Amino acid sequence: MAAPLYIGKMNPNHWPVNDWISLSRFLERYFMNDGSYKPTVPWLAESLTYESPTVAIMKLRKGVTHHDGSPFNAASVKYVMEWIGDKKNKAWTRGGISPVKSIEVVDDLTLRWTLKFAWGGFEGMLSTASGFALSAAALQKDAAGFDKLPVGTGAYMFEEASPGNFLKLKRNPNWWFAKASGNPDMPYFDGIIVHVIPDAQVRLANLRAGKLDGLALSKSQYALVKNDPNLKVYNYPRNRLAGLRFNTTKGVMKDIRLRKAVSHAIDRRALIIGTQFGLGRIASAMYPSDHWGHNPNLKPVAYDPALSKKLLAEAGYANGLTIKGYMYNTSDITIYTEAIKGMLAKVGIDWQVDMMAPPAAAAKMKSLDYDLAQGGWAWVLDPDRLATGLYHPKGGFNFGRSNNPEIIALVDAGKRETNLDKRQQIYWKLEEVVYNDFQDVNLWWEIAPYAFRKNVMGWDNDTFKKYLDPHYFSHPLWFKDGKQ
Repeated sequence: MAAPLYIGKMNPNHWPVNDWISLSRFLERYFMNDGSYKPTVPWLAESLTYESPTVAIMKLRKGVTHHDGSPFNAASVKYVMEWIGDKKNKAWTRGGISPVKSIEVVDDLTLRWTLKFAWGGFEGMLSTASGFALSAAALQKDAAGFDKLPVGTGAYMFEEASPGNFLKLKRNPNWWFAKASGNPDMPYFDGIIVHVIPDAQVRLANLRAGKLDGLALSKSQYALVKNDPNLKVYNYPRNRLAGLRFNTTKGVMKDIRLRKAVSHAIDRRALIIGTQFGLGRIASAMYPSDHWGHNPNLKPVAYDPALSKKLLAEAGYANGLTIKGYMYNTSDITIYTEAIKGMLAKVGIDWQVDMMAPPAAAAKMKSLDYDLAQGGWAWVLDPDRLATGLYHPKGGFNFGRSNNPEIIALVDAGKRETNLDKRQQIYWKLEEVVYNDFQDVNLWWEIAPYAFRKNVMGWDNDTFKKYLDPHYFSHPLWFKDGKQ
């Protein structure tokens, strides 16, 4: 396989992780999200029941071991969660588990979680980044080294890596799910090599030459290859938000009129057609349209350059505005960044944007050294994860850039509401308040194109779109000429 960026850090609690798909091959979660992104599918956890609104009992699956041979048990889960919660470990996921008061080992496969309040997003947290099961033994041995050598329970194990060049995984012969499902030969590939190839055209050339078996296509390539007789080509809605982030507490973007001016200057439909080749769903808000937390009453921000100019003048910038920012330096992002820069220039906004690798961009994000920058969210699962991450003071991607009291109150309310219907209404209101305050520029929800060589078997696109992660992780692919 191939990717435009090296995976980066391989502890999901540290940043940046550039390739969550590869990460999920060797690290697994306690729960998975169903087709509407609700955490209803037990995975490493067998069950979760409540003794009271603030006390939960979690049963773990039997027969699961980490890749280093250490047991996956209650003591390991407790250690990892407490490691995440320890401030000195600098886990960006720490804020997401802040409602956890204590964790008690009941027996080898049972934990008692005591919560600070009735927490509606508890199962959701266990199905996102902080819900990845890590080997406690590996963390205890070398926590810093886990970023480079992950140890989990997944279908594949880390074998070798050359940062910037490749990541090599090997088959886990003791994968618990293979045994539990009666298919001991799973996973079927001996291993997976992810080559780092920044150039999209070179990646495609390697696929067509038979040097790659599968590839996440650049949007521009979908029309070129969808009828290629040597390939199987698909596309599917992806729970990823493409967008831009405002610094609303420092600099000129504290003025909502300027945030509005930026947002109305961007023609989202033109961006989707011209830079995404139609493979995007215009975004009205942060949660994708097929997500249970999405407010269907919100409309995309209108493209209105005349209004942008009017707002600039009202804010005292009739003669133009200069702002600074950063974006990731991948080829796909560079294309739409240049298009946005041109749209802003037409209304008198000079966006001096630096194209940077994710680690350098992370430093600017932490220091609030931007006005308008890389935003969005990679995996929109439980709605609290994104809401806390971007808008709450304890969020792992806030760093003080957003501090709206009404938004913070709604984020806290969403955590505490356990009734799903009422919780949904809270997130509808949250989306509305974020929308009206122009906290971000939401561009589109992704449509992802993918291609396999003809000899790769087992991908059912319609079933995947219906069930998503549970289908993906329980149905490994194989080669036509043998399940090796």
